[in-house]
Amino acid sequence: IRQWDMDNGTKLLVWAVCTLAFHGAFRVHELLCRTETSFDPAYDLLRQDIKVETVKNAGEMTRFLTVRLKSPKEQRDGKVVIVDVFESGGDICPVRAYCKWEKMSRGEAEWPVFRLPCGTPLTGRKLNSYLRILLGGSVDYRRGKISSHSFRSGIASILGSKGFSDEEIKQ
Repeated sequence: IRQWDMDNGTKLLVWAVCTLAFHGAFRVHELLCRTETSFDPAYDLLRQDIKVETVKNAGEMTRFLTVRLKSPKEQRDGKVVIVDVFESGGDICPVRAYCKWEKMSRGEAEWPVFRLPCGTPLTGRKLNSYLRILLGGSVDYRRGKISSHSFRSGIASILGSKGFSDEEIKQ
């Protein structure tokens, strides 16, 4: 991403979305709008739906994100689900990436949280096109692909390889 010929705002946005999607095991449309031209505040993730929180843990302060999903796929009854995503430290820390991006983005609480510098919502389709550009030199897309869904399946695979049960991974 650092070498990508794109403005810094878009680079930070893509990095924030990718790290959050991976660490939170989110479906792409739990984070991003489906279209660039409209959004549904009852369904789409708005700026006010993500908060940076701090908790004291073993004498140290730990930051985490609370992500308020209004319409997750597995909740058919319309109940809100809160997902906490904790800082992990290092280069792929989702809290660090989100905070860095948030500082330089426009922050209207009632608008989609993840928007390009021009104000257009980032969509799953657009994110996938960016991933294809960024990974085109490393991934043979004729043999397989890496898409936004790879973040969700990736974390589940890692947890499975570490001995977590299917039920624990689903939680």
